[in-house]
Amino acid sequence: MSRRGEKIGKIGKMLVDNARSDLFLSMRYMDLAIFALTPEPAEKVDILATDGDKLYYSSEGLIEEFRKNERQVNRDLLHSIFHCLYRHLSNSVKYEGRDGIYWDIACDIAVEYIIDGLDISAVNSIVSRYRTYIYKRLSLEMDIFTAEGIYKQLKEWDMSESDFKIMYKVFKTDDHGYWARPKNSEPPSAGTGADNGGVPPREPEGIANAEKTGDSINDKWKDISERTASEAQRQLRGSGEGDERLLLSLKASNRRRYNYGEFLRRFAVYGEEVKPDPDSFDYGFYAYGLSLYGNMPIIEPLEYRESKKVNDFAVVVDTSASCSGEIIKKFLRQTFNMLKGRESFFTKVNIHIIQCDSKVQKDTVVESPERIDGIFDNFEVSGFGGTDFRPAFEYVGELIKSGEFKNLKGLIYFTDGEGIYPEKPTAYDTAFVFFKEHYYDAEVPAWAIKLILDEDDLNTGVML
Repeated sequence: MSRRGEKIGKIGKMLVDNARSDLFLSMRYMDLAIFALTPEPAEKVDILATDGDKLYYSSEGLIEEFRKNERQVNRDLLHSIFHCLYRHLSNSVKYEGRDGIYWDIACDIAVEYIIDGLDISAVNSIVSRYRTYIYKRLSLEMDIFTAEGIYKQLKEWDMSESDFKIMYKVFKTDDHGYWARPKNSEPPSAGTGADNGGVPPREPEGIANAEKTGDSINDKWKDISERTASEAQRQLRGSGEGDERLLLSLKASNRRRYNYGEFLRRFAVYGEEVKPDPDSFDYGFYAYGLSLYGNMPIIEPLEYRESKKVNDFAVVVDTSASCSGEIIKKFLRQTFNMLKGRESFFTKVNIHIIQCDSKVQKDTVVESPERIDGIFDNFEVSGFGGTDFRPAFEYVGELIKSGEFKNLKGLIYFTDGEGIYPEKPTAYDTAFVFFKEHYYDAEVPAWAIKLILDEDDLNTGVML
């Protein structure tokens, strides 16, 4: 390496070290995240890149950034760290079939929105009119900015090629070439090559290293993110709006994910059903009888067995003006499809689909699993008033007293979270299910279960 190259390399390392120190002094609650990446110079990186283990940097790229703005290197480093904290690297694998270039820019917008809102001198910068416009437009559709939600909105906007190039140029900060990618993910959209307005290919040649961004890296950053969120909650309590953004986004990204189908199984009860029980007799005696007497077994299997399935079940949907009728229908259909697909119902059931805004509007009773599909053919949402959860629980309580529900194990309440909760706990399990894009961390009663979903979760059966 030439003397000039050595000097540039030393300056690049110094810029990374100084940026880490500046961020640490300004954001002590992020110490684990700031020093979790090992800096390493790389030729194929424009400015910065990470695989969740190392921080790859271009010394020349960092020097150019510093010349533009002495705080820009700090912002660039924090940008890459936030990608790791929100696990954007591993989520690239989970969400297969996405347009890679749109997913990349959605992740960039998500973290830049947080950085632009921080009142910290180390990363302060004037927010351009274009960025402000994009943030305001997105905020009309979501309270908490997530890469998944932003990706959905960008695809719905159906931007022209020139509009997308402007967005890409404004928000692109680091290289995502080290991020893991699903094998069947879509290639970048047409017209996004390096010869088209400066939008480079998604994975720079020679640096793609998907294997490192596996479960171990994801687990590492999940732990760091949870500990960072806990420390930030303690240090930033009562801080400004920008800090509140950071806290809410960390809290949302760290929520535990549940398999919705398995969660529904907790509402099952034991009962007998007419079905052979192969586990109730010894196959040795059965086979011995056939061999000794021809076709007369010594023991026949029982013609009934004890199973754990859903019998009494209540689903309440919030039909206030703030909830979408189409999302309500999709939630109900997916819920019952999961239960049917797992053969989770007895032959005779007692399921109540209750619609409620500020009062109970309608109660649809299902007595046979075969009737479920027919209900959705002509299902109409009723209500669109205010939101009060109490009438639905009072109504269910009356059904229990009258004997309509004999063994109710649980109730699911699908809502946007903005309403009046009951004060007393229920004798059965109660789960409030929130639609993620309209959710603003509503505090449910301590005795209730809180789950969050988005449209992808409705399709995959995985919930937060």
